Amino acid sequence: MAKAKHSLSGRRIVLTRADGANDTWRAEFEQRGATVLELPLISVELGAHAAASEDILQSLGTYEWIVFTSPNGVRGFFKSFFEKYRDIRCLGPSRIACVGKATAAELDRVHIQTDILPDEATGDALADALIAADNLENLKVLLITGNRNRDTIEQRLAKDAQAIVDTFTVYETKDADAEDATDIENFREKGADAVVFASPSAVQSFVSQLSRLKPREGATLPKVVAIGPVTAAAVKQAGIPLAAESASPAAADIAEAVEKLFR
Repeated sequence: MAKAKHSLSGRRIVLTRADGANDTWRAEFEQRGATVLELPLISVELGAHAAASEDILQSLGTYEWIVFTSPNGVRGFFKSFFEKYRDIRCLGPSRIACVGKATAAELDRVHIQTDILPDEATGDALADALIAADNLENLKVLLITGNRNRDTIEQRLAKDAQAIVDTFTVYETKDADAEDATDIENFREKGADAVVFASPSAVQSFVSQLSRLKPREGATLPKVVAIGPVTAAAVKQAGIPLAAESASPAAADIAEAVEKLFR
């Protein structure tokens, strides 16, 4: 379906991802006529602990599967990988599985094809797909994670499939101070029509800083849009009314979910 160029004209949309991560989404919303405010509620630092990185990277050839759970996981892993190796063939014979099309696209940037990519971008869906595709009993699986990742995949593969699962933490997510955001005063003064959350970490950061983020009297109170079921669940658990859920992190899908709120 062709998008209407001005379908969000006059609407104010808040994006809450880390600095530098919103460019594609921002462009999509602006093409539809929206005004975009950026309030980064998390920051992401790529990199693994040196000792863990050395141990894992020396053992890459022993893993049957390498599992990526996010684009940041791909970036963090290959940051560490290319600090040690210059040749992508040092990755070894492992097969690759990942959660979500955005993660697969990030792998494609380093010319890695994904062997398993479930239609649903959740840890349970990926675990189901892996278990269906291979007998994992006693096979070694390397799970690429961040410091706040849920352990759903690890638990499923270890308990249900009897795999030997090693986790490799390659990035750290931290709360970002909303006061540092360029658009914070604009948001408090005028509010917004919608705010988009891409992760449970962003939701948690929003809740912890709510007293400072609350729009002033008379400002527009935003409707909340979550990306994916895990983030949607975090919104509900925080007691925040959920207006819409985007099935994927694709910019067009998010914009469509927002548009439906105002039709």
